[in-house]
Amino acid sequence: MPVIEITSFEASEALLVNPSLFSMVLDIVSTAEGFISAYGGLQVEDKKTAYLSLTWESMECYKRAVANPRYPEMATKLSAAIVGNPDTLDYNFVEFRKDHTPSFDAPVTELCTMQLREGRKAEELEAVLEPMHNVIAAARFSGFHPPPTYGDFVGKSGLFLVTSGWDSAKDHPAARNNTTKPWVDKIHETVEVVSLVHVDFHKCT
Repeated sequence: MPVIEITSFEASEALLVNPSLFSMVLDIVSTAEGFISAYGGLQVEDKKTAYLSLTWESMECYKRAVANPRYPEMATKLSAAIVGNPDTLDYNFVEFRKDHTPSFDAPVTELCTMQLREGRKAEELEAVLEPMHNVIAAARFSGFHPPPTYGDFVGKSGLFLVTSGWDSAKDHPAARNNTTKPWVDKIHETVEVVSLVHVDFHKCT
């Protein structure tokens, strides 16, 4: 499966006014071997944290792109969109188990970062997530964009990113009912939720 490069930062006033600034990264990465797509958006909850996601065919493709002398120009391109120094951005990489694009193409994307509890194994999380996702899909919750998916953070053992697509952030809590609660409880026995946010991703063009 492809690798997702993702970072977040405080959005500048210029980006808040003109979200199309996310597309500036395409000037650098669009011709790179193995580049697939880019998404940018703002966190729904605070309306000021920006998220940028780049999809690569593999980590090897990303590494070759970074080695290109032009790649550092991406930080310069992003400087107008960022509050602070773009060189200090922290980039994470996620290898999803399934296609993540239905979640990212939805009006709102749920991003839930989970850390395995001490003594727990990834197989235990997988054994709960897969059937829970099937239950959610079968329930046909209002505003839900199936299928959800999840993936491992590269180089960060026991850390996972779970994504789901929704029409709005309000649809997500509305889906927490007696059907899903037993599964959610099982997940919380296995992992600690590090963060849970919703992002209004748009594909950069």
